[in-house]
Amino acid sequence: MLDLVNEERTSRGLNALVLDQVLNASADVHSAWMLDNNVFSHTGIGGSTPTQRMEAEGFDLSGSWRTAENIAAQSVRGAEGFFDDVYDLHIALMNSPGHRENILLPDLEVVGIGIQTGSYTYDSGTYFSVMATQNFARTEGRVSPDIAAQATTLESTSPSPNTTSILVGDATVEYLLGTPENDSIVGLGGNDTLMGGAGDDLIDGGLGIDTAAFSGNQGFYTLQLSPGETIVFDRRPSEDGTDTLLNIENLSFENSQLELSKYVGAVELSTEEFAALTELYIAYFDRAPAAKGLFYWATELSNGMSRVEIAKSFFVQPETQKTYEAFLDANGELTDAEGFVTTVYNNVLGRDPNESGKSFWINELEKPDAHITPAIFILAVLNGAKATTGSNADAEYLEAKTDIGVYFSAIKGMSNYNDTISVMSLFDGSSASVTNAVNEIDLLHTDALDPNSGEFLIELVGVIDDPFI
Repeated sequence: MLDLVNEERTSRGLNALVLDQVLNASADVHSAWMLDNNVFSHTGIGGSTPTQRMEAEGFDLSGSWRTAENIAAQSVRGAEGFFDDVYDLHIALMNSPGHRENILLPDLEVVGIGIQTGSYTYDSGTYFSVMATQNFARTEGRVSPDIAAQATTLESTSPSPNTTSILVGDATVEYLLGTPENDSIVGLGGNDTLMGGAGDDLIDGGLGIDTAAFSGNQGFYTLQLSPGETIVFDRRPSEDGTDTLLNIENLSFENSQLELSKYVGAVELSTEEFAALTELYIAYFDRAPAAKGLFYWATELSNGMSRVEIAKSFFVQPETQKTYEAFLDANGELTDAEGFVTTVYNNVLGRDPNESGKSFWINELEKPDAHITPAIFILAVLNGAKATTGSNADAEYLEAKTDIGVYFSAIKGMSNYNDTISVMSLFDGSSASVTNAVNEIDLLHTDALDPNSGEFLIELVGVIDDPFI
């Protein structure tokens, strides 16, 4: 528990706390007293306060000083020993604002940690339990540091529920492995691989570049991204359960790897920014985005890449070159401006350009020193469709097409390439075709949810509104 507290503090630039023998004795006495008397309270023996108990044990509160106390308890869980219970208690304290504040008080210097075990009666019954008291302090008086305890290092002593070696291909990988119950698993401070196993687990990688590992193929799982948390849900019953991830950079499945850090930035975007990215897919590829691709570019956008830079990146993609190959040479240079302009207009607006507009854009694209590149032209068509001076019919057409794309990728989280094309092909500009596309997406999503034959889904939760609700 000392290592866990100090990892929280040092990762935020705060000083590590020194274990104090007197405070340790005070905390031990209070934990034992609470178990013996079936009490859970900061008010201790004889109505004492935490500060009074520290002083009674002999802690020297001289000059400028302060104290604080945390207490926590839980019934002993399934893993052998108490390491997993200590982790659970630490996570519970960090998830409680007042207790978290005590752990992270900047001016603390020393701490005592009393962990005792025994029977304790809760509302649900009596169970063998772990009771913990943390006594924090700062003083200008005398302290009694536990030098032997402080000599150990964080990484070598931080426990885990279980450590196991698993052969993956030709390499042996060390896992921090959970129990079949609901666990809280915390990394050791380096680059860790953590596997929750069965149960609904909290997996916290902590410092380093950490990987959460899962037992099945990627297609068995749904990844949910939200501003507050990242969740991986195993759709198979009684397998990996629902795991909440903190400080995890990578996901590992039986058949594949996923660099999670490339996608999580999507939670930073607005509804309008998602629509703008979806419009690029429509204009360049004439299809809905795949969730993986959309969230990748959304993360790039949130990291500072501009929409113009993304549009230029889209234009050099092999799929773009194939979509417009009839109008480009082998180097991607424009050879048929009229055909290119007409095709872009149909992809974006579902119609041919009028003659004056077509002539204008052809002239701009064919100028020897043209500032309007094909990529910039596509952006200009998108912007023109949404401008207040543009056509209401064009704006409504693009909005409906964009809503279909957002619904497929961001709301339903699907990424099958063939499906991105088929659902968009159902749209012809009519309200009936919108309904048909949405119904088809719902059917595809039902199939994708199958626990054994479905697909990997990445859903965005609490960020953008469902356009069809």
